[in-house]
Parts: sequence; C-alpha cells; structure tokens
Amino acid sequence: MFNKTSKQVINYTDHCDVYLINPPWLSKDDSIWNGVRSAMPPLGLLSIASWIESNGFNTKVMDIHVEGFSAQNVIDIISQSQPKVVGFSVMTATSNAAHLAAKLVKKANPNCVIVFGGVHAEALPVEVLCNKDVDIVVRGDGEIPFLEICQGHDWAKIKGISFRKGNSIVHNPIGTVEMDLDVFPFPAYHLVPMEKYYPAIGAYKKLPGINMLMTRGCPGKCTFCNSAMTTLRTRSAKNMVDEIKWLNKTYKIKEISFYDDTFTVMKKNVFEFCELMAKENMGITWSAFIRADCFNLEMAKAMKKAGCHQVLIGVESGDMEILKLLRKPIDVERTKECIKIAREVGIDSRCAYIFGNRGETIESMQNTLDFSIELDSDLAMYNVCTPYPGTQLYKWAKENNYLKSEEWGDFEYYTFMLSLPTVTDQEIMEFYSKAHSKFFMRPIQFWRRLVRITKISHIIDLINAFFFIVLRIKTGSRVDTRDDWKNTKKTDFYDFSPSQLDSSPALTYELREENAIPKAPSLLENA
Repeated sequence: MFNKTSKQVINYTDHCDVYLINPPWLSKDDSIWNGVRSAMPPLGLLSIASWIESNGFNTKVMDIHVEGFSAQNVIDIISQSQPKVVGFSVMTATSNAAHLAAKLVKKANPNCVIVFGGVHAEALPVEVLCNKDVDIVVRGDGEIPFLEICQGHDWAKIKGISFRKGNSIVHNPIGTVEMDLDVFPFPAYHLVPMEKYYPAIGAYKKLPGINMLMTRGCPGKCTFCNSAMTTLRTRSAKNMVDEIKWLNKTYKIKEISFYDDTFTVMKKNVFEFCELMAKENMGITWSAFIRADCFNLEMAKAMKKAGCHQVLIGVESGDMEILKLLRKPIDVERTKECIKIAREVGIDSRCAYIFGNRGETIESMQNTLDFSIELDSDLAMYNVCTPYPGTQLYKWAKENNYLKSEEWGDFEYYTFMLSLPTVTDQEIMEFYSKAHSKFFMRPIQFWRRLVRITKISHIIDLINAFFFIVLRIKTGSRVDTRDDWKNTKKTDFYDFSPSQLDSSPALTYELREENAIPKAPSLLENA
C-alpha cells in the first residue's frame, strides 16, 4: 500500500549530467524486515541532488529499491542517459548490491566517474576502492565534495575524499563542516516516485507520510552507532516548518517521521519548531527519535501541541552494566520517567532494545526482557547486536576475534554477527524470539492497537505485523528487488586485494576518538 499522492512521471533515460543511485536492500527471506512493508525516500541522495541541481547540473535519482529495477534496467538507463558522474549511497546491508550496480554502470558508460558515499563507504574506503570501477569515496557530508567532483576540480585538492593513485590510496583531509544546514535547499523529492514510499508499521498516524531530518550528527558515544561523536548541526525551526508546509501543499503529506539520531538534543530549536507548528495548525502528525535524558514534561507538552504522537527511545538494555559497556549509561529510572511523561501528555512511546551486547549474560538479557515488560511502552522493537563497520563495537569485535564474518550481506538487524564468550547464539536468539511473543501477545497490546485504528490500511498493517513479527509467518513482502541482485559476495567485486593497496587509514571511529567534536553548549542545554 502506497501513498495516495498523484503519481510522478519520471523519465529515467533522458540525458543528464549526474545520476544518484540508491541500491536495493536485500533482506533475507526469514528476516523480520522482509515482512515490514516500508520504504522511505533516500534523504542523503535527495539532499545532494537538490544541491547539485541548484548549481546548474542536470540531475536524476534512481531508487532501485522501490522501483524494483533489474540489472539490465540499470544498464539500459545508464546507456541512454550517459551521465558524467554517478553517485551511490552505501550502507553495509546494501554494499554488495552497490558494487554490482557500479560495475553495471561502468559497463554501460566507461567514462563516467563513480562515487561512493554513506556510512559503509566512509568506514571502509580502502576495501571499497578494491573495486576498480569505484573511483572516489566521499567521507562525511556529501554536498560540497560531490559538487566539486561534478565541477571537475583536481581530486587531490578536494577535501574529504579518498581515491586510488596507482597502487596507493590517497586520503585527503576532511574539510570544514557546514554548521548552517539552512544553506542547502530542500531535498529533491521531485526526482523520485513519491507515491511508492510508505512508513513502517506502527510509526504513523496518518497517510501519506515521509521522513525528514532537522539535525545531523550526535554528541553521544554509543559503541554500536555510526553516528557516535559526530559534529552536531541543525536546520532552523523556520526552515523546517517551511519545508513541511511545502510538502503538505505539493504532496499532501500528513505525517512526518523525523530520523534525527536525537531529535530533542537541541532544546531551544525544538521549542521554536513546536511553537511554529502549533501556530501553523496544518493537521500534521509526527514522530521522532529521542533520548531519555533529553526529554522532560515541558518539552513533551510542546511536542504534543505541535502534533507529535510518538517518540522512539533507544533503551538498548535493562542492565546498567551493559549500558555502561555500550557507553550509554542512562539510568533506568530516568527511562521510566520518560515513558511516564510521554503517557501523561498523550504521546505514544516506542522503545528499542538490543540482545547480544558486549558482556551479555543470561541474567542481563533477562533483565532487558523484564525491563521492557515493566516499562510497558506502547510498542517495542527488539534487535540483536550488530557490529557495523565504523563503530567502536566493530573495532572491539575485530581486535578480540569475536566477529563471525565480514561478508556484508549477512549484516542485518536480526542476524547475530558476534561470537561472545559469555552467551551462545542459541541463547540470544531464544531471548530475541521470546521477547516479541511475550510483549506483543499481552491483551493490553491488542487493545492499544485496536483503539488506534482509523483506516483500513492500519488493519492490514497490524495483520501483517502480527503474523510475521510474532508468529513468523510471512503475509506481505517488501519491494520486488529482482533475483539478479542476490547471492553476491564482496570478493566478487575485488579487482585488488586490500593488501595490494598501500594505505592504512584511520577509520571513522578512531578519528572521532582522537579529535574533540565542537559542540554548541547553549543549544545543547536540556533540563
């Protein structure tokens, strides 16, 4: 089921200067995420696209994930459009598909420059550049370096990129981080099929819905997160509200999912945003990611008045020793208070938990399960610990030989990739399965879902969620991504081995540890 916006007619084959590509996310057949029928616009690519367009370049976006394009589709499109530069946004789970697409693009257009960006490419630039068809890796924000690539600047002088020079890798220094995000235009939504995007089950109140970002970066130090210790910046409240008004007018958007790592971290801006949203009274509902230590009653009241109906809280664990190892030592009593505040003002709470963390034991996992039931949030999300490249957790796993595999197609939220000395895989997966059943099979959960039903689409989503997440029976499907993207391995795309390339760069998490991240204390004030 898709958004009921008017269908956008996109001509993918017209000639263009720049093509930006979102590769498919290929969830395994038994993955929970394969039963969650959601896909949202690729904001990173759309932000770069709008910036490139505003600087005079004819730009297109190809979302392979939602369009279900085949390998031959990609070859045909690039053969006809003949872009000079092709950019990919790469996560760990989409890495192999991105590499395959890069080779297809080079086959169709040998003279184009292929650029990889995103958290995975930034974390492992040397490995990415083992594919000879990938010319450049952008590390960090993409707008400025990507524009300079399109403008034909000397690669050696472009800040924040890595590239091959013979058998060596050149890592240019990171450039100045743009602190004022208002300088960038709104994302280029007109370049993607908006009618094909759909929020996740339980994350929306109205349709159509879309995702947005007010901030970039996070001052937190969580060991499992790619965003840990990254420079925190924000768009102004007025700029955000202006975009929401435009989205509402242009695409009839009624729901916003804020994907900020911590939406409430800049208190002053949040209050200004809420005041403006309440004043505009557009009937927009929205949800946001928060931290329990960046949320209070005053803020909750303001958010509710502005249309917020749900907050997502990363609880992670109910065991304080585990939380300390995760570098997220938020007291469990503070989390309880956060849920209480949300419920008091009429905002739903959705809590996320992780099983199989560093130092995990049977006792600590039981503490997490018991705590999730005690909190009694409106929804719960249970995951298993995944050591993504670019995180401190990945570094720790590598150093201690706890990493099961570095085959990126295996890295999913539900796939346990650590060999821990304290608990077995079977014990972790038993808790993972038991938690879903114990939480969602309670009568209170059925009641809460029933009283929130306002549309037939909600009923369909609830049926799919119950059968797949609780009973593990697949009733729905994600987007058809075609079989030819599947069954690839990262070594399939190596033209060099990592040892052949003369480079040992510091990974992103190491650089963050070595450099103090500038903060704005006045903006970070929280009660």
